Amino acid sequence: MEEFTEDGVTRDYATPESAKAQAMEELIDDEVTKDYSTTEMVKVIIPEPEALTRLYGVSGPLRQTAYPAFEVDLRPKRLAPGLVAFNDFDPQDIAPYNRLAISLISAAASRKLKRVLIASAQYGDGRTTVTLNLAAALARARQRVLVVESDFLRPSALRLLGIDSATGLAEAVLKGLAPSKAMVWLQPIGFNLLPNCAQVENSAELLASPTFEVMMRTLNPEFDFILFDSAPLLAAADARLLEQHTDATLIVVRQDGASTSQMAKAVNLLNEERLLGAVLNRVVT
Repeated sequence: MEEFTEDGVTRDYATPESAKAQAMEELIDDEVTKDYSTTEMVKVIIPEPEALTRLYGVSGPLRQTAYPAFEVDLRPKRLAPGLVAFNDFDPQDIAPYNRLAISLISAAASRKLKRVLIASAQYGDGRTTVTLNLAAALARARQRVLVVESDFLRPSALRLLGIDSATGLAEAVLKGLAPSKAMVWLQPIGFNLLPNCAQVENSAELLASPTFEVMMRTLNPEFDFILFDSAPLLAAADARLLEQHTDATLIVVRQDGASTSQMAKAVNLLNEERLLGAVLNRVVT
């Protein structure tokens, strides 16, 4: 986990949890970058290995061994404006996600890291947008990627992508279906989505079920990366259950989002040893 400190300066705060949150808040306030108006600019706090940047100069078909039940051609006009990594319109917008993708690929090469939990403190931090953009960047790097929409309170991936699906993760688990029966292959970007189609009240029971565990084990060898888009930490306990199925956690923080006390509470709910880093979302001047 990258330490939430600024220039190595140690500060004395009331509790370790509030120290983390306060330091993160100050780091966000001090970040200066370009204002991209309606698009979401992210700042990644993970070391960037230069050795893997050559991956983005490689062309060729994406590798795929999973066979989803549905294939969808994404329409640019229906995509949410924040999904900047789905096109090549502005390289500056895409660059932060490319760096994040490179960091994950490097981490996977040096240690066991495939299943990544994407968490946030609250709704509105841009967690799902970051997850989808990261998946697109990984797909461009010829990685086999699956996004598991594990937010059962307010699923939004289908809406952001401008598509529909009749079967989702919850239906697959409850009916004992093969995960491929609910997966959607997104073209031309080239990654798989296991969406949620509606709100689910018994999400904790579903995530703790043996069926979900078997499903995740079945999917594991089919992909290079599986990204879990979880409900916010302060809205549900789902992220803590998902930690049992993942190797590392990225936390998404919006610059003008959660307060110091809210961030302290959210970070304290996670296993600190599994925290990989933070993504600062909507960082503007």
